[in-house]
Amino acid sequence: MNAGLLLVLRILFLIALYAFLGLSLWIIWKSVKGKSAQTAQEAIPPLSLSSTILESTSGQIFLSPKVSIGRSPDCDFVLPHEMISARHGSFSYHHQQWWYEDLNSTNGSYLENLRVEEPIVVKDGDVLFCGEVDINISIKPLS
Repeated sequence: MNAGLLLVLRILFLIALYAFLGLSLWIIWKSVKGKSAQTAQEAIPPLSLSSTILESTSGQIFLSPKVSIGRSPDCDFVLPHEMISARHGSFSYHHQQWWYEDLNSTNGSYLENLRVEEPIVVKDGDVLFCGEVDINISIKPLS
């Protein structure tokens, strides 16, 4: 073969290689962009919390993916009781479920009769006990 033909073949090979790499990167970028848009649009089922120690008998409804509970006024769900720690626990929504985590509270948290020592999935109708305070959990299904 002559040198001119080899040069043309090398150039064609490089063009094909760069076209393949460009197409691959474009497909990956579109896939990642689509996943982030899908995650951002994921609907969170409303979490309703109520307790007998609060004046209002109706529950507070939360639509954010993180809800903190405790005695501190900075918490999302404030429980003014001496058995509740300032930052007692938190609810978070991930993996398409609501989870509760005790934040090393003094008197602990119990879901039904089980002490919460690590994050645990909560469901509609569960009762969470923080010290001597009961919290009724209601999770509204998405329509």
